[in-house]
Amino acid sequence: MAIVDLSDYGYVNARARGMRSYLLTRDFFTKLVEADSFEALTGLLDQTVYRRELNEAILMKPERPDYDQALSLNMIASFRKILDSTGGDAHRLCTVLMSRYDVLNLKTILRSKRGNATPGEALALMVPVGEIKMDALEQIAREREVRDCINEMGTLHLRYAPVLAAAYKDYIKKDQDLAILELAVDKFHFKDNIDKLTGKDANVQMVREMTLAEIDMRNISTLVRIRGLRLDDEEVENLRIQGGSLTEDQFLGLHRLGDLVQLVSEYPDNRMRKLLEKALAEYQEIDIVAFDKELEHEIIRRGAAMSNVDVLGIGVIIGYIWSKQNELINLRILLRGKQMDRAQADIRKDLFFVQTEEDN
Repeated sequence: MAIVDLSDYGYVNARARGMRSYLLTRDFFTKLVEADSFEALTGLLDQTVYRRELNEAILMKPERPDYDQALSLNMIASFRKILDSTGGDAHRLCTVLMSRYDVLNLKTILRSKRGNATPGEALALMVPVGEIKMDALEQIAREREVRDCINEMGTLHLRYAPVLAAAYKDYIKKDQDLAILELAVDKFHFKDNIDKLTGKDANVQMVREMTLAEIDMRNISTLVRIRGLRLDDEEVENLRIQGGSLTEDQFLGLHRLGDLVQLVSEYPDNRMRKLLEKALAEYQEIDIVAFDKELEHEIIRRGAAMSNVDVLGIGVIIGYIWSKQNELINLRILLRGKQMDRAQADIRKDLFFVQTEEDN
């Protein structure tokens, strides 16, 4: 039997390109949008790689299938194939890329405790492709209170436990505001990843570039949300995730403007300023969601474009991960829109597509 070198990108990139060929095209999405009934829509999806998960969802709950979970299960399987096809530095960097889902999973569990959701409801939303495995997430989700969840993370020796335990006092002091814990997790997550992404290796630099881009998007989102609030400089600086393109002085200066229009016009990076101007133009119609949408589209755009940067390195994997993530976002918009009988034009307007050189 042939021995495959998993530390090389050749094998995993071939696999990623194979999976990329199954991503749904823009033309297929047009057919989905134009389906004249929900049954016709699911019939079309039955012809895709989502067939098994969607059919299992229908079998498990015929009266109310969990389509969201079905889509997530497909993405989980795809990402695990990527991880299973890597070794050495390639696997280490893929683990860094997937660590964002560890953070999302922990936040989901903590939010479920504050929102009185059941462990089952929280676990249905898990995407266990990072270092925290499903059995550990199940143990954490079974705990009753936020404090108990943090204690269980400590028992499991999860690296996020100490930072959450340290932030818990402020969480209680500030009326159990989950934003305190979520900020602590985010700060640790980004710093830990940046510390791992050192050196001049091209693959490391691509993963680092995506990490820094995520920090920038998070900091911009924070500035938009706290605009006009009376916060002292220390409080404002505490909300900034370090490592991104905005310095402390720039972050404070943008907040002091106090006005959304000024914040956009004074943003120092031209590329991001144009993006924010587009969001501002949509702000009157859909409120703060306009900025969330444009920031999400930008990180997807940058991620998908990585597949064009180095076809022999990790760029192919980064491109696939973000393209797959975007496909799920589009499918959820589509499924919910059809279930709510939204107009085709409205659904189509909310979909987002990125074309890369590989698609040509």
